[in-house]
Amino acid sequence: MQKKEKRKAQSKAPADKEIQQQQQYSTLREYFVATVYCTIIALFVTTYVVHPMTVPTPSMEPTILVGDRLLIDKFTYRNAFMWKTPLTPAHDIQRGDIVVFKFPEKPEVLYVKRAIGMPGETIQIIDKTVYINGNPLDEPYTVHSDPTVFRQSRRIHFLSSNSIRDNFGPLHIPQDHFFMMGDNRDRSADSRFWGFVNLNKVKGKAFLIYWSWGSFMRDIKWRRIGTLIR
Repeated sequence: MQKKEKRKAQSKAPADKEIQQQQQYSTLREYFVATVYCTIIALFVTTYVVHPMTVPTPSMEPTILVGDRLLIDKFTYRNAFMWKTPLTPAHDIQRGDIVVFKFPEKPEVLYVKRAIGMPGETIQIIDKTVYINGNPLDEPYTVHSDPTVFRQSRRIHFLSSNSIRDNFGPLHIPQDHFFMMGDNRDRSADSRFWGFVNLNKVKGKAFLIYWSWGSFMRDIKWRRIGTLIR
């Protein structure tokens, strides 16, 4: 009797081990499949819906500060100029939108600026004031940190880039192009210095600050987290 029970126990041990191995394999397979699904969804979301971005410069202050982490809406602009449908949100680029785009001179770098000049318009800057088609533009979001007003000069010298900061144009904006400017006008490298932004360079619209660091990594700006960008 004892021999029979011993043989049963010996035959049962490999079976239990095989079941345990199958369970472990099944668990690993479930983890693998879940990881693949999550990766695919994350890639889809960051490619077509929203994308994170870090702001390293003060060109958009005070609207966007250095250290702000932004979420970019990549869907509504794309839906507007590629495949408009009545059931999905669509939004054409409008004056005043804060737009994220590929830097024309270095496409792998993303820039964030405010859309100021629209296709077909004539833009001019006179003593820091922007004029669209001859009319001054009301811009409550801008700041000027430097009281100096540079006069436009036809001569090329070491201050030639500054000469177009405060007095520029007039210049006609081609179709499917936009004139982008930073809110911090005296500290922004924008369309005044490197030209228009083509529609096909636009990545999306900045709409939310999801995280923000201060001058040190431990200095979290809690009040800015969750702020909608306008």
